This record gives sequence, C-alpha cells and structure tokens, in this order.
Amino acid sequence: GTAANYVILAKSGISSVPSSSIIGDIGVSPAAGFNMIGFSFIEDVSKEFSTSSMITGFAYATTDNPPTPATLTSAVSDMETAYTDASQRVDTQGTPLTGNIGGLIMIAGVYTFNTAVLINEDVTFSGGPDDVFILQPRGALMKAASTKVILVGGAR
Repeated sequence: GTAANYVILAKSGISSVPSSSIIGDIGVSPAAGFNMIGFSFIEDVSKEFSTSSMITGFAYATTDNPPTPATLTSAVSDMETAYTDASQRVDTQGTPLTGNIGGLIMIAGVYTFNTAVLINEDVTFSGGPDDVFILQPRGALMKAASTKVILVGGAR
C-alpha cells in the first residue's frame, strides 16, 4: 500500500537526535507537523512538505497543504491494515527474543520479543526485495544514536 512510500510513518510523532540520518520520506498523521521533533525543518515553497539536512527525502504532515493530508490519511490506513496483519502472524524463528538485536543479521520472518527492543549497534536485515521482516516487541523499539539499520541483498 501507500505506507510503503515512507521509511517512517507515525500517527503521533517522530523524534530525532543530532547527527541522525534518514534516507527516504517520513510522515505523521493525524498529528501536526510540530510533532516531528529535532529536525530543523525548512518548509517547501509549495507548503506540501518540508526538508531537513537530516533527511534524504521529505517530511510530510497533515498540516501541510493539499494533497498531503489526504495522501497521509491513505498511507496511515494502509499502515494500520499492515499492522493488523503483522500482529496476527506467528513467530517463524521458534523462540521469542529478548532485548538487544544490535550486531545481528536478521533474515526474513516474524520475530517476537518478550521485552522492548534495543538497537545499540548496527543491525542488518538480509533478504530479497519481496521478503518481509516483522518485529513484534512487547514494548518500545529504541535505536541508539549513531547506529544503522542496514538492508542488504535487495531488502527494502
């Protein structure tokens, strides 16, 4: 669906830390643009999106000019459909994981966690362009500053 057009799509907000680097578009809906924190945005002349030196792509919010609000509404609907589907899938890895996935190479599949998930060093997702990776933590997914989520083998 249209949610795939965003590398980060959230309903309530997105926050960043100095020296973050995001490759792709991000968006929030129904939250307003001011709920994207730490990016130092520059609004495009069209007022349909904003840019930031921390993003190779664009930032979209429901407070931007049309057609952005309608586009985000569709994307969030698609995200919610994907979330419902993902939440009903069964762990394909056999045993729930705990804590830190930093340093691991993750293959396609469904991963369940008994805890929140921490990425405190680079993590790699290895697979083809049609592979699916689903992380089902029992809490937050937290990524430490200066760490990377790396996609290899055509994963996207």
